[in-house]
Amino acid sequence: MWMFKQDSLITALEIGTSKVVAIVAELNESEALNIIGFGQAPSQGVIKGQIVDRKLAYEAIRQAVKAAELKSDLELHQVYLGVTGQHITSSNYTGSHAIASLDRCITDEDIDDVMSNARRFNLAQGQHMIHVIRQQFMVDGQRMINSPVGLSGSDLGVVLHAVQGYKDDLHAPVQLLRRMKLEAENIAFNGLASALAVLSPAQKAEGALVIDLGGGTTDYAICSRGVVCHSGVLAVGGDHVTQDLATGLGCPFKRAEDLKIKFGSAIVSEAARGQVREITNESGIMDRRVNVENLHRIMAERLKEIFAIIAAEMDRCDVADMAQLVVLCGGGAYIPEICTLAGKVLELPVQIGAAVNLHGPSTIIERPEYATALGLLKFGAFDMVRQREASSKIIPLKQRLKNLLRIDH
Repeated sequence: MWMFKQDSLITALEIGTSKVVAIVAELNESEALNIIGFGQAPSQGVIKGQIVDRKLAYEAIRQAVKAAELKSDLELHQVYLGVTGQHITSSNYTGSHAIASLDRCITDEDIDDVMSNARRFNLAQGQHMIHVIRQQFMVDGQRMINSPVGLSGSDLGVVLHAVQGYKDDLHAPVQLLRRMKLEAENIAFNGLASALAVLSPAQKAEGALVIDLGGGTTDYAICSRGVVCHSGVLAVGGDHVTQDLATGLGCPFKRAEDLKIKFGSAIVSEAARGQVREITNESGIMDRRVNVENLHRIMAERLKEIFAIIAAEMDRCDVADMAQLVVLCGGGAYIPEICTLAGKVLELPVQIGAAVNLHGPSTIIERPEYATALGLLKFGAFDMVRQREASSKIIPLKQRLKNLLRIDH
């Protein structure tokens, strides 16, 4: 068995609609993450990102965790858990604080007071706060990103981005993990985790929209000036595209999934017009013909709808001008011409995301479907460094990790 310090190990666990992924990494002394274990299993008992059959979900999680343990030669005890689902929502909140000192110099205590005031929002019954992310401070109405400590002013303001979900939905996977003698060290929203994985510091500063196209949900987050300014979940994903194909083509779901993978496209190309494919059954006998143009049109309509909903939400929340780039990840990023369609709908340049600032096999860090789990590793590293510094009473965290989305809770 490999000799690793237990306080340097981070395990990420994503329980998705299509797959369950567990990744183990070591955080070294220079705070670099090195992947040492990986496990994956087909997901069961999960619909739209939420557990609906605990027995099936338990077995899928067990298989993924066991595979990661075998690969890393470690016995795992804690995980950083990714969460998603339609129950997750986000909102922005503001707080203000009058500077009472005679010299009007802003202190750390003033920062604590304004943050406390901004946090005084009422959650709906049964909701739990997942993240509170500081967006910006304001001194006498003037916006600033960095800490205003030491500046002079009469009024200090702050804007927070909060992500919340329902306790029962969040506790379901945690309870399953405890049955396996695993503890959830912390939880993170999948959309934020994916953004952590695939965005460089420059992209976070300039503004980027990350869209994770999963099997049961589409998670997204917008970063600008180095912080998250909006995030959300759509209870629509790749499985819905497959179901549309099954209905439109009159075939079983599994056959529709195969057709999507083999012949799918996000746009209707000229080459597809009038094209017909002969499809064989399991015995190798041709049993049907599929109109490829129709297949592409069905897929394009659903995918266009997903991007259009996100665009409308960005307009509604007045954050559309904050993104200069779209980064796609998740299994849906493999759909041919997906970048072309997203670019047309969102009117922005689009690229496929790959993890940045991680060390490990390229077959893991360069594949967009693992963005959430890889981002959970970064979230865990952020959390671990924060704990280390709190215990040693050293606080250089804002300087070294200021590009990590400023997750304050």
